[in-house]
Amino acid sequence: MTLIYHLCEIRLEYPASGLGKPELLGRYWGLVPLPLGGYGCLGMSDTCAKCACRVAIEKHEVTMIRFKRDRSVPGLARALSVSSALLCLLCHPTQVVAATNPLGPAAAELGPVAITPTVGVKIEHRDNIYLQERDATDSWMYIVRPAVNALLQDRENIYQLDYQAEAGWYQVNSNDDKNDYFDQTFSGDAHLEITDRWIAEGYLSWASLHEERGTGLSEGLLGQAIPKPVRYDQADIGGSLQFGSIDGVGQLLLSAGYMDLEYRNFRDLTRTRDRDETSVGGTFFYPVAPKTDFLIEYTYKDIHYPNAFEDAPSLDSVENFLLAGATWEVTPSLSSTAKAGYMDKEFKNSQRKDWDGLGWSLELWMQPREHDTILVQSSRKPEETTLDGNFVKREVFAATWTHDWTDRIYTELAGLYGHDTYEQAINDRKDDIYSATVRAGYEFRRWANFYASYSYDDKNSNIEDLSYTDNVFVIGVDLSL
Repeated sequence: MTLIYHLCEIRLEYPASGLGKPELLGRYWGLVPLPLGGYGCLGMSDTCAKCACRVAIEKHEVTMIRFKRDRSVPGLARALSVSSALLCLLCHPTQVVAATNPLGPAAAELGPVAITPTVGVKIEHRDNIYLQERDATDSWMYIVRPAVNALLQDRENIYQLDYQAEAGWYQVNSNDDKNDYFDQTFSGDAHLEITDRWIAEGYLSWASLHEERGTGLSEGLLGQAIPKPVRYDQADIGGSLQFGSIDGVGQLLLSAGYMDLEYRNFRDLTRTRDRDETSVGGTFFYPVAPKTDFLIEYTYKDIHYPNAFEDAPSLDSVENFLLAGATWEVTPSLSSTAKAGYMDKEFKNSQRKDWDGLGWSLELWMQPREHDTILVQSSRKPEETTLDGNFVKREVFAATWTHDWTDRIYTELAGLYGHDTYEQAINDRKDDIYSATVRAGYEFRRWANFYASYSYDDKNSNIEDLSYTDNVFVIGVDLSL
């Protein structure tokens, strides 16, 4: 379930006795939850339940902060709770952003709709754009990413429409080797709080995208033979229904979704990889201690390839995941969600070998110091293959450390290790993937964030011509209203 907070300027006053004038203690930018954070929040006031201070919203920003209702939310939002009262700085110092202007995109109000346009621009240099083991080709890239969000809020109900695009131009480009691309995504979602215990969400999206050169269907030497990026369309529709409350005896979350992927070019190569996926699932959360929930989750997925191979058995399959785990918050600075259990993948054609085994998902968020944030993630699950084997058994371990040097300057250090096993591949293919990234950002203004980064990617495969290294340098800026 998505929660939305508004950034508002909050006036904090200490009440005076008798007819005296209240003492102004200060003005602070704070996060105000719905329904107090609605468009009518300007001028609202309340009295802190812990002390006698008066807290009032003095200036309203349409800026939204969105995150999921769970206990592993990173960033400032982690300490916030849904409340019917505004929060006093003196009693809740960790729940106030800062005595500075808010960060993030602002919106333009068009009647009841908030329109938030953004654009990102970056210059990138890569020394191996085709991800080749030998004879690497380097190139400069120029990328523009415009986006716009339209949000309509009706009490606790939220409706959104989004459009995102990305255009990329390569310095290395010719009639025989066209690397330029243009991707776009249209999406919409709705969040409906039917009652205090029933919450429904739905989403719909359509995207025209491309595979990065040297990945997917253009791996290895095949990437040099294909003169332009492989393109595909992807459509998604789905939703969820939640019953229960955080303070109740438990919560039940039911979900369903459908995805359709169709390649658009090089059809002799790509048509057999078109697929659609239908999934249903449910998760039950049971509180076992304050801020600790036990969970059990089941997911069913049916994967269908409509254009079967002419001389090979179909890749159609059914997946079943049954996981158990917990979500907990040991302290406000340490929270986690972990689940593990049984996974199986059964192929509808008996000529392909089924698989079952252990799967897991882990997300650990911690803030050992005020200016440091660490996120650790890991997973093990089956993925669809592109060229080799029946499917890919993928294991991933990743960590990101963010340090805020000042209110405007931050650095990020990220690392990833992945191991891919291509089950039942004739060549017994196995890949080890390593990635390291360092990034520095400067939030020059609320509407202008500059950054620079360096990434090193290394894939070590036991199959010839599939290994590579790539060095990526990026300088960019994100702009908004």
